[in-house]
Amino acid sequence: MRCVPLARGPLWLIVLFTAGIVLIAGSLVVRRPATAHSAPSANSAISTEAVVCFGTVDLEHGVTSLSPLQPGRVAEILVRENQAVPAGTELLRLDDGTARSRLLEAEAALKLSRLRLDQARKLPDQQRDRIAQQQSLVDAAGARLAAARQILVQRQKSGQPPMIHVVEVAASEVHVRELEALERSEALRLAEMKAREVDPEIRQAEYDKAVAEARHEQARLALEECCVKAPRPGTVLRILVGPGDVLGAERGQPVLLFAADGPQVIRATVEQEFAPRVREGNEVLIQDEADSTFSYHGHVEQVASWYSQRRPVLHDPSQLSDVRTLECVIVLEPGQPRLRLGQSVRVSIGTVPP
Repeated sequence: MRCVPLARGPLWLIVLFTAGIVLIAGSLVVRRPATAHSAPSANSAISTEAVVCFGTVDLEHGVTSLSPLQPGRVAEILVRENQAVPAGTELLRLDDGTARSRLLEAEAALKLSRLRLDQARKLPDQQRDRIAQQQSLVDAAGARLAAARQILVQRQKSGQPPMIHVVEVAASEVHVRELEALERSEALRLAEMKAREVDPEIRQAEYDKAVAEARHEQARLALEECCVKAPRPGTVLRILVGPGDVLGAERGQPVLLFAADGPQVIRATVEQEFAPRVREGNEVLIQDEADSTFSYHGHVEQVASWYSQRRPVLHDPSQLSDVRTLECVIVLEPGQPRLRLGQSVRVSIGTVPP
């Protein structure tokens, strides 16, 4: 009879253990929808935060790399760094001795071609005069032939002694044949003069003149290209060569870095994780990377349509550009002081609510 209480103890333990498992499972089922429901609010909170990235001060069309188009030795540097110059100012000059001699040669060839063209244009008048002169020779030969034939006829009818008569007739016949040959020769020469066309010679002279003019222009441009000029008003940032340096035909490092006058922009690079939160028109706060007390305001003007390597602002092969990011062009609000080109800044980009 005492064995019954011993069986009830384990039974109550099993019931309590089962009830605990049911309560824990119920709490997990109740809490899971609440967690799923709270996830969008967390994402929306993150999406309203500003995107902080880094950028570099640049120009709208970037810094211009200048190099002479002709190879040669640097003869003279005509400006200094940080010098503001107007458009067309000579910045650097190469040794142009060879280019000047080629220009002189081209000028002489051009003058010769013009002289030949002038002579060719006189050919029609000269040909008319020569044809008229040759026609006169043909007419004279014909008149002489007609006279010789009359003399031959008269001698054939004369009643001179047989011996003298035979000699004179033979001489007249020989003279007539000579004049006939002369007339045919003069007539052929006249036909050749009339058949000769002077227009092709004039056109050839014109083509020779055009070729000479083109070569003269090439020589003139080659001489001008020995001098590097400012393409627009701006400032000389850096001079990378000196007098005596030899520049080859292959373009490598530029000789001058030039900043044209114009509006400045900030080229910010946004990593792919934060790119969807950047839109054109977002307000932007720009701060100096080293001193945050200096701040500027602007807006996102353009967002690139592709991920690419970081764009180097200045010609610096050591800049790391192997990370692909999304480039944003930020325009500064007007009336603010100008920044220094190449300056690193911290950019805080706000987002437009959807």
